[in-house]
Amino acid sequence: MPRKKIKKKLCQCGTTTKGQMDMILFEIRQNRKDILELKEFMNKSKGTLAVVIFLAGIIGAIVGFWNYLK
Repeated sequence: MPRKKIKKKLCQCGTTTKGQMDMILFEIRQNRKDILELKEFMNKSKGTLAVVIFLAGIIGAIVGFWNYLK
């Protein structure tokens, strides 16, 4: 069964103008982009934090082993 193309309707309530509705839709799209950028940044931060914790563990193991030998 072929899908029918649904025409998007703007607000029919009469209180918002086309310019206002366009601005609202633009802001929503901008917020979605910002959220995606924030998610990417958080994933990078998680990776960086994992590397720092790993290096701290290795340094701690070396220091602990060094103290054990003394």
